[in-house]
Amino acid sequence: MAGARVQALGADDPAVLGPYRLIGRLASGGMGRIYLARGGERGGRGLVAVKTLLAEGTVSAVDRRRFAREVSLAQRVDSAYTARVRDSDPDAERPWMAIDYIAAPPLSELVRNCGVLPASAVRWIAAGTAEALVTLHGVGIVHRDVKPQNVLLPLEGPRVIDFGISHASDLTLTGLTLGTIAFTSPEQARGEASTAASDVYSLGATLFLLATGRPPYRADGDTLRLLARVQRGELHLDGLPKELVATIRPCLAVDPAGRPEPAELLARFHRDQAGLPATHSGTRWLPPRWTALIGAYATQGLELANDRRTHPVAPTVDQRTRVVPPSPPTLVYPPEREARAARDRARRERARQDLAVLAELAERQRAEQAEREQEERDRAERVRQERAERERAEAERAERQRAEAARLEAERAERQRAEAARLEAERAERQRAERQRAAQQEAQRERAAQERAERERAERERAERERAERERAERERAERAARAARARAASAATGSPTPGPTRTTPSPAAPSGSSSNWGWLVVVAVVVALAIWQPWETSGSAGGSGGTSSSTTGSGAVTAGSDLDTRTDGSGAGSDSHDDGGSGGDSTDDSSSGAADSSPTPTPTPTPTPTPTPTPDATDRAFAAVRSGDCLDVYNDGHGNMSATRPIRVGCRASNAYMHVNRVSTGAGASGSCASGPGFTWWRKSGADGVARTLCLDRVYQVGQCFPAQVKGATNADLTVVWNCHASTVPRAGQSILRITGYYRAPAAGTNWTCPAGPGERFWYWPVNNGRSIICASGV
Repeated sequence: MAGARVQALGADDPAVLGPYRLIGRLASGGMGRIYLARGGERGGRGLVAVKTLLAEGTVSAVDRRRFAREVSLAQRVDSAYTARVRDSDPDAERPWMAIDYIAAPPLSELVRNCGVLPASAVRWIAAGTAEALVTLHGVGIVHRDVKPQNVLLPLEGPRVIDFGISHASDLTLTGLTLGTIAFTSPEQARGEASTAASDVYSLGATLFLLATGRPPYRADGDTLRLLARVQRGELHLDGLPKELVATIRPCLAVDPAGRPEPAELLARFHRDQAGLPATHSGTRWLPPRWTALIGAYATQGLELANDRRTHPVAPTVDQRTRVVPPSPPTLVYPPEREARAARDRARRERARQDLAVLAELAERQRAEQAEREQEERDRAERVRQERAERERAEAERAERQRAEAARLEAERAERQRAEAARLEAERAERQRAERQRAAQQEAQRERAAQERAERERAERERAERERAERERAERERAERAARAARARAASAATGSPTPGPTRTTPSPAAPSGSSSNWGWLVVVAVVVALAIWQPWETSGSAGGSGGTSSSTTGSGAVTAGSDLDTRTDGSGAGSDSHDDGGSGGDSTDDSSSGAADSSPTPTPTPTPTPTPTPTPDATDRAFAAVRSGDCLDVYNDGHGNMSATRPIRVGCRASNAYMHVNRVSTGAGASGSCASGPGFTWWRKSGADGVARTLCLDRVYQVGQCFPAQVKGATNADLTVVWNCHASTVPRAGQSILRITGYYRAPAAGTNWTCPAGPGERFWYWPVNNGRSIICASGV
């Protein structure tokens, strides 16, 4: 039958301890034994576990003090999750302590015989164990040896036992008892002082065993190597269920400060169990194999308590053998018997001497052990002081480093503020200079406009005066011509010759009445000729009241060039015309009258009208302001034109900088000297001032910009065109919209290079900037 192994009492085991009658031996260690017993007069019939010291002869005062301290520590604890002390007698010849006997298996035996637990059962056991630690730490006790062997599991919940190496916080000695190495905290393995955080680490290692069936370290059978792993905290947590990571992993933190308090663990376990059945029975949480073994232990305990169990495990032959007592002495001893008795007495004397020597040797060994322990304590104290000194030095150095870092940060911030102030002042100064320069330019433009207006006004006044003079001269000439015509008419009417040179024209004889009729006809012909000729309307120059003038000046035309358009220049032409219908001063041959004007009138020389200086418009000024190295917010619109009527200058790092000006020229045929190739073009403007300005441009490539391209068949694209990435149309049939994905320096010749792209992603690339760079593009 499964249950606790109770060994029969041996020859050196007492039958009773205090009021308790011993049934059998439960466990035996290097310093003491634990017996199963029934209560005596004070204990009743219940079962108890009686712990006593092992000692040959008299128990030493040191061992007795330690045992008394252990009893006092155990008596502090009164919790349902620990084994309570019933009775004790540290001053007895063989000191003893009676505690409640818990008829339940330890966790180590349950895992070994029944397998691992599910996450819910692990949390249930963790809650009970954490509550026991809360109780222990609340009364100032650090257990220091929490492991699966020291946690018993009845169905009512886990019980923490064995305070044999526990220390109260007010009695803690510097030293280390490893217990089971795989469940020891790193600071204990390094020989440092144990704290409540050490118990939390051991609890985490115990829970890891329940969930995985192994300790949280790699096992290779080498104890020293395992101890080194524990000291360094080299955990091996493979196989830990993910639902228990948040519960167990914080307990196994190498730094004790990073581990949770037992009260925090208990609160977390209660939160995890919120909404689940509120029962403390293990039948709700544990698998059947576990409850079966726990029930077997409980049944065994009932049988032992009721004295219905068969006798404990039978002792061996050696255990049943007793020393045969010597026979009683006879009254008369023969000589041989007397000699034998003397020899026995001598042998016993030598044995007593040997025992004395052994006792002295043991005393010396105990003294040496005490000295070694004292040396260990002193060394541990020195180590602690040195560590404290190092920590203090580290803290001071860290504080100095923080102060130095703060000082450097303050200096850097001050430099940044000063630099920002300087840059702001420089920017303000530049802005002020720009404003002043702009104001000066505006003032110069205003003065130039005023001077131009003054010149135009003076030219208009002069032209007005000249026009008035010409009109007056024309009127005077017309008046003279009219007077001359009237005089000729009067002379013809009266038959008197007109003064002046005459020319005789032979004519046939005619009657006098016929001569009079001819005179009237001459007068009428002269009047009609004057009416048709209208010499008073004739002007000797353009702009006169009697003449006509036409003059045209061609305005400048903006012409752009690229791979897609033609290169044409706008031109202007102008012409002046003057038509003089006649001059009153010329002699007119009149065959009817035979008379000529004897006083010819001189024709005044026409004064040429000055051509006003053309005023540059906004487009001319915009072209004139562009310099080599500028960047423009213009681009080829895909239809052979620029996207703007005049250049718009922007910063070359701006997102709307599409073109870079690499050359500005005003010479004839300058467009032919501009660079050609992908991304290069030119833009020309013939200004009203007669200057033809040519801007040589190259494309500014920025990632994310789009352009149309022919990608079916032979790939072709005009890289000076910028297109909307989300447009639904393209400038030409068969074209697609591509987006620039990268702009790179061209690799060296012979280098195997390609555009970065994802698996299966198509891309295209073009050498630009005369082969110095490469752009990569993909379909939108």
